[in-house]
Amino acid sequence: MKVVRPHKFTLGLVGLLVIMAGVLVVGLQTGSFPLSTTELWEILTHPDHPNAVIVWDLRIPRLLLAFITGVILSIGGYFMQALIKNPLADPYIMGLTAGAGLGVNLVVLGIIPLGFLGIGLAYPTMAGVGGLFSLGLVLAMGWRSFYEDSARLLIAGVAVSAIFTAVTGILIYTMADSDQIRQLVFWSFGSFHRANWTAVHVTALLLVMALAYGLINARKLDLLLLGDVTAQSLGLRVFRSKFWILVVTSLTVGGTVAFTGPIGFVGMMIPHFGRSIWGHAHRPNLILGGLLGGTYLCACDVLSRWILPPAGLPIGIVTAILGVPFFLYLLFRRQASF
Repeated sequence: MKVVRPHKFTLGLVGLLVIMAGVLVVGLQTGSFPLSTTELWEILTHPDHPNAVIVWDLRIPRLLLAFITGVILSIGGYFMQALIKNPLADPYIMGLTAGAGLGVNLVVLGIIPLGFLGIGLAYPTMAGVGGLFSLGLVLAMGWRSFYEDSARLLIAGVAVSAIFTAVTGILIYTMADSDQIRQLVFWSFGSFHRANWTAVHVTALLLVMALAYGLINARKLDLLLLGDVTAQSLGLRVFRSKFWILVVTSLTVGGTVAFTGPIGFVGMMIPHFGRSIWGHAHRPNLILGGLLGGTYLCACDVLSRWILPPAGLPIGIVTAILGVPFFLYLLFRRQASF
């Protein structure tokens, strides 16, 4: 298994941090009220500045939420691809975000009355439960292929995503009023316009959970890439490891998309790029790939606001436009494997 050398890891880390800083600066300056570098510096160093609310209450939470979401989706992509050993897998394609969406819909429509918890807890809680249920249904449909036949699991993921999307559509059509329809449809496009400090704090906790699990269990993830039979012969409890991967991915990715809506293809693209640059070992990939995913999604958000200010084009549309060609490339490549 190809591993990254220490100096290559350091160069990658420094390079990504520099690029990320540049993207964040451009993101803070971009919007319906453009800011020069001098004005931005004055606002950051003087919290009582007249335009401080634009940066501290609107743009910084939005960029932080975009970055954290990109990191979590990337880590979730590494988890899903290690789980079924296929570079086409990601939480979006496997039906996780569709299940999370159904969970959010149940709260918005009042079918499950968790409003007393507030949006900051009710949405991510039900989204995580919905994501966990959807992945459980994927496993139930493709139980016989849980170990080696990843193609069937992918097909099961597409089927479950379609089922949950249909159920969500029925609920919206039969139960939602005009305001709820507007809220749910806009949520389904994916957006960071609802970003606030509560969303940043909750998703930051989910990020810590996902990253800690990944770094602690990096060797297990490496073994899963070798195949279930080989991993089991090397002492790995395959079923137990896969079960906890599903739980952690469902709770962290599901809880995150509760605030942002479904965002596709990030979890598929970033692990592929990461492995091609830094090798297959998960420990450096979760760090560098996470930074790459966060920077990429921040750049997508800046691009969306530049194309359609001030709120920006829905981020799900931007990532789909950029991700679908890459998906087709992997799909039709002769050897789309690790």
